[in-house]
Amino acid sequence: MRSVRPTTNFFYPFFLLIAILIFRQSASSQDNSPYSRYGLGNTLPGQNIMNRGMGGLASAYADYNTVNFTNPASYAELKVTSFDIGLDYTSRTLRGTNPPRRYTSNNLVPSYFQLGLPLSKTKLWGMNIGLRPVTRINYDILIKTRMQNVDSVNYNYSGTGGTYQAFTGFAYGNKVFNIGFNVGYMFGSKEYSTRLSFINDTVFYKATNSSDSTRFGGLFINGGVQFKFKLANKVTMRLGAHGELKSQMRAVRNITRQTIDYSATNGTSVIDSIYKGDNELGTIIYPATWGAGLIFQHETDWMFGAEVNYGRWSDYRYFGVTDNLVNNWTIRLGGQIIPNYQSESYWSRVAYRFGASFGPDNINLNKKVPQYSFSLGAGLPVRRNVYTNQYTLINTSFEFGFRGNRENDLRENLFKLSLGLNLGDIWFNKPKYQ
Repeated sequence: MRSVRPTTNFFYPFFLLIAILIFRQSASSQDNSPYSRYGLGNTLPGQNIMNRGMGGLASAYADYNTVNFTNPASYAELKVTSFDIGLDYTSRTLRGTNPPRRYTSNNLVPSYFQLGLPLSKTKLWGMNIGLRPVTRINYDILIKTRMQNVDSVNYNYSGTGGTYQAFTGFAYGNKVFNIGFNVGYMFGSKEYSTRLSFINDTVFYKATNSSDSTRFGGLFINGGVQFKFKLANKVTMRLGAHGELKSQMRAVRNITRQTIDYSATNGTSVIDSIYKGDNELGTIIYPATWGAGLIFQHETDWMFGAEVNYGRWSDYRYFGVTDNLVNNWTIRLGGQIIPNYQSESYWSRVAYRFGASFGPDNINLNKKVPQYSFSLGAGLPVRRNVYTNQYTLINTSFEFGFRGNRENDLRENLFKLSLGLNLGDIWFNKPKYQ
């Protein structure tokens, strides 16, 4: 007699452990993006890997085993418990115009960890527990120039840090309407320094170092709604909107201004501290954002949609000070095709995805910085285990992005390869025997 009982996959704790280890190691990954000097760093993708394959289309998307944390209203559609882990490999190429120069960096970082749970067998109730990085700071820039009436000088700008969100969310829905929210804690660090050193040709000058180290954290909340309308047999139109309220985080900053001596053999030694400020209290304002979109979907064959996202980055404040940030918008277009969901051919049951996005960056350095990207993706189903009701889906996304154009002094080309592992199971069923 065989017991037909869904059980928790033995590998789930293993994947959780790997995710935690990757998050801990991600800060040491190599990367170099001068744009991350502004605000709290480069904004990382705010969608799961499945949605990124469609250009980031997520406002109106929901299904039974995808944890779409962009719009928490989608949790109401969950029918299976879903562990969703994402990993990103990014290759970034920088091109400068004055003087002409080129630099390439690569890094491997976690994208998110999610646990989606259906809360009812008969009603559309769902929840999610998640952890994800939101922004990333990582740059190291050397500028060589000459001061008037002074010898040649080197400016070395460097910074590290980033922002994370740990949260839980809940959603409720019915046949035509879903509503949900996420609430959690946003936290992170921002560490940067500016080192000024002289190439002493005639007169000897000491070098200086200015550094700031900040830790911050605070509560945040975001929410969303979705509407569903049946247009024809198996064809549905979905409308969705989501937004995150402006949040205020408490921050503690340490500041040092030093005269230093530096050599390649002995490293850095402090000669004199010109200024030192410890544990200065302040606040960081993280701006409000929102998005809205629509999707036309055939039950098993295809899906197409569009959406717009907007961020009020001019509201950003760091200890009361603004930055080179402006309000920005992004248009996203995308879709998915499954050739034949019931076919015996594996590749006919794969979900093929494509998309694009475009709009101005939230950084403005006297000129607008345009950005646009193109994406391809695939949802690779793994054979369902009929005795345990366990489902596994591997999501992949290939993104090609561009930041800046020939009018900007600095351009970034970005290639991102993302891998998501979605492990689904049906929990809380009573054992049955046959």
